[in-house]
Amino acid sequence: MALKIAETLWKTARFMFEGLGRGNTIRGFVFASITYLIRSIALGLMLPLILRDVVEALSVSPPNARLLNNGLLSLAIVAVSVSASEWLLKPFWQYMARGIVQIKRAIVDRRTPMEGDSKDVIGRIVSDVDFVIWNNSTSFSIILPNFLTMFASLAAMIQLSPLFGLISLSLIPPLTATTEYYVRKAEEARNVERSFYSQSIHFAERFLNGGRDELLGFQASLERWLKGISRLIFYDRVFWFTGLILSTILPFIILWVGLGELEKGLLAVGSLAGSLYASVNYSMALVNGFWGLCVLGQSLAAVRRVEALSRERMGAA
Repeated sequence: MALKIAETLWKTARFMFEGLGRGNTIRGFVFASITYLIRSIALGLMLPLILRDVVEALSVSPPNARLLNNGLLSLAIVAVSVSASEWLLKPFWQYMARGIVQIKRAIVDRRTPMEGDSKDVIGRIVSDVDFVIWNNSTSFSIILPNFLTMFASLAAMIQLSPLFGLISLSLIPPLTATTEYYVRKAEEARNVERSFYSQSIHFAERFLNGGRDELLGFQASLERWLKGISRLIFYDRVFWFTGLILSTILPFIILWVGLGELEKGLLAVGSLAGSLYASVNYSMALVNGFWGLCVLGQSLAAVRRVEALSRERMGAA
């Protein structure tokens, strides 16, 4: 049985390429990737090593002034690099906003005003397109920086202690299983939520334009929408309950094992301090990265709805 995570990645990537255009999508993602690569190297890899050097410099008497000054200078470079990289995200979000306009124009241009049942069509055009593009963009801005930070932090831990790197890898299987469960369940719940959100827009418009008989339909669609969103809220809690447990356990394991290595003389104090910082970075980045996959999984239902509308539109054109 194919992983739902893999299907989600494939379908959302195809939607972005077809909807925004391959060139615009790639250019936007290149700008974002450069930004997140800079940040992951600076915060995930360099910062634990800088922390190690600063602790080592302060561990001797008198303090090692050269090592300490180099550490402080490196911290300043990291701060400037991370802050300046924010401007590289501006083109990425502009490409996404243009994509929403482009997809909506393509749908409306080839659809006559009176054809078909507008009860769900209005919501697909007005809401689902926005939802897919913003949700996919947000997911990308969660997945890429966190996984890059995770890899950088893992590399730092392996450099400080290969044993710590091996221990850290144990978090991946349970998080993968939890994410797979979430994505499968979220598609069903989000499909209900999107469908009845669209219908509520339709009934609200008809009611406000004088259709008094539409009030019951509006209230019923809100009740069904609430059931869908409540299921999503439950699945959110399942993921974060698991993720937070795993992310808080790892630093304690690193500290416990590290103290044993310290007593045996196999690990320096600075390396333990750097590893603890890196383990916190790694565990939170790993959980947030998998959460990005969960958020992306919520797009799958809306992607299918927009694609179905596009096929209807092309058939009617």
